[in-house]
Amino acid sequence: MTTLSRRAFLAALGGLAALGPASASGAEPDLFALTGAVVPGDGSPALPDHAVLVRGERIQAVLPAGSLDREIPVLHSGGFILPGVINCHVHRIHDAGERRERYLRHGVTAIGDAASPLPALAALTRNPTGTTATAACAGPMFCPPGGYPLPVHSPDHGLAVTSPLQAREKVRELADLGATMVKLAFEPGPYPNPWPLLDPGTAAAIADQAHRLGMVVRCHVQDLSGLAPALDAGADVIDHVPHRWMTPQGPRPVLEPDERTPIPQYRTLLERMKRNNVIMVPTLDVLTRSLWNGPSLSAPVRAFHAMGGRMGLGNDFPYRRTDAGMPVREMRLLHAAGPDRSDVLAAATSGSARACGFKKRGRIAPGMAADLLVVEGDPLTGFAALERPTLVIKDGRVVDRA
Repeated sequence: MTTLSRRAFLAALGGLAALGPASASGAEPDLFALTGAVVPGDGSPALPDHAVLVRGERIQAVLPAGSLDREIPVLHSGGFILPGVINCHVHRIHDAGERRERYLRHGVTAIGDAASPLPALAALTRNPTGTTATAACAGPMFCPPGGYPLPVHSPDHGLAVTSPLQAREKVRELADLGATMVKLAFEPGPYPNPWPLLDPGTAAAIADQAHRLGMVVRCHVQDLSGLAPALDAGADVIDHVPHRWMTPQGPRPVLEPDERTPIPQYRTLLERMKRNNVIMVPTLDVLTRSLWNGPSLSAPVRAFHAMGGRMGLGNDFPYRRTDAGMPVREMRLLHAAGPDRSDVLAAATSGSARACGFKKRGRIAPGMAADLLVVEGDPLTGFAALERPTLVIKDGRVVDRA
């Protein structure tokens, strides 16, 4: 086994000074390895003194480092190797070059754009191999006329539909434009006069057509009244954590008086989510910057996690001063709500991959895309190490972070 420094490794590729966008030249070796402690990304324990073998764009094997063929060049030895982080709930960064600068160079190898104007789909669907953060995208959010997001955001972020037939047509149009997800709004708003919600037949038609086309169905839900309709429609992902409950009689609590336990109606819906393998993406970073910050955000997350519910990780960039780059604040908030660090990392990798519909990303396993991070500190004892990755690899290609 030959261990090379990064400089020696790059020199061995023919004198290249760095691998960045120019790495599309195909100068990378067909086969190389990383050795260290491997964090698989599925919540299972780290594998000390292991090797990740990369061939082309894929992971070929994960094996004990001592069994690695000595002729295989080792790009880096030591530290922790984990899947590239996936921020599964973001907005506005569409261009492939900007996605590289704002996400990929920081170790975020893929994103889920959770609602965007139709013109943005052309940029989001351009994902040149190894040179940008791969994007899953939804296009505008489905809603009824006058429904969220239309009262709050620009009109091009909403897609108003009035019938099941029209809804199915719009889903097909989004798929033809390259969307891999659909997003439905179940948001009555925090005011006495609620915004309209999609009727059950139209909502079910959207989800059914999306599933027929292999698309992920994501639902915006912040008010508890929207959770049951979203699940009835066929949600795969609940975006945000429902943290308030507005009724015609006024606001009602979502937690018991102890402020640690969701009310029975809420627990029943969380159990239904767990039973149906529906993913929750809490977006605590953005919500804790609002007047709703408090136990109504953390307690449902803690309860859902205790039930064995699956989560993805997204910070809703760029709203309320959230950041692009590595979503460490979201990780810390999620950890503080109950999940251990291993589960938070699983949410940021394999859980987020599921939320975006990425079947070959988010885990370190044979056949998966070689989207990898190497960090020197143990991410299972603190997330700060993720902010300073030693090495970022995308689709088997070294990313120049200089």
